[in-house]
Amino acid sequence: MKRKLKSIFVFSLLLLVSHCGYTPLINSEKINFNINSLNFEGDREINNILSKNLNVYKKPGGNENNYNIFITSNYDKTVVNRDSSGDPKNYNISVKTDIKYVLPGGNESSKSFERNISLAAQNKKITEKKLESKYKKNLSNQISQDIIFLLSNN
Repeated sequence: MKRKLKSIFVFSLLLLVSHCGYTPLINSEKINFNINSLNFEGDREINNILSKNLNVYKKPGGNENNYNIFITSNYDKTVVNRDSSGDPKNYNISVKTDIKYVLPGGNESSKSFERNISLAAQNKKITEKKLESKYKKNLSNQISQDIIFLLSNN
């Protein structure tokens, strides 16, 4: 009896999960834009990540929205608080990008994206540097997704 109820429950759960109606926000089949040119200023590491993520949309084609994009990126790491001896305890890592995008008709728009995360100071500085680099990469990937979402909904 228990075994039969368990199998019915598992089957029902699988049926519900597979038919929940989930569709991704950014669907590659529904991309209605093309990037003609990408120009970067600012932090090199952030720009490399953004370039890698946005170059996928740099295809010559018949899409109706062709953008020329100018991106300025900034990275900031500030001390949030210190311990009694004056050593940093926590940092705030901030990645900010200003994007200007121009349609071939000459219409220009701009938007700023900023993402922040807290980083606790580590005893080993090499561990702290690795975490900082990981967080910087994650924040940059999130901003590139924000840019793609912005361009696909214009």
